[in-house]
Amino acid sequence: MVSVMIDWDRVAELRRDFGEDDFAEIATMFLSEVQEKLGAMQRQLSDDPSEDFHFVKGSAANLGFELLYKECSSAEVRSQPDSVEKLVEVFEASRAEFVSKTGIRLAA
Repeated sequence: MVSVMIDWDRVAELRRDFGEDDFAEIATMFLSEVQEKLGAMQRQLSDDPSEDFHFVKGSAANLGFELLYKECSSAEVRSQPDSVEKLVEVFEASRAEFVSKTGIRLAA
C-alpha cells in the first residue's frame, strides 16, 4: 500500500479559510521553517531531538504533509539521528509534489 504524500483536502481547506495570498505566504513559511529545522537536525544542533521531531510533525499535520507527519510520528518515538535522513527525503519529495500541484513559488 502506498501512503498518500499530501492530504489535498487539507490543502483545499486552508486555501478556502485563508485565501490564496495568505495561503501562499503560510505555505512558503512552512516550507522554509521545516527545511531549516531538518537542516539543523541533520547537523545535530539540538539538545532535544524529540522536540524537533515534534515541531516537524506538527507543522506537517497543519499543512497536510501526510507522509511526513506519519514518518515524524514514528521518528519522534525512536528519536534516533538516522531517522532524520528519511524525513529529509520525504520532505523533499512532498515539497516537490506540493509546489508542482499548487503553483506556490519559492524564493531562490
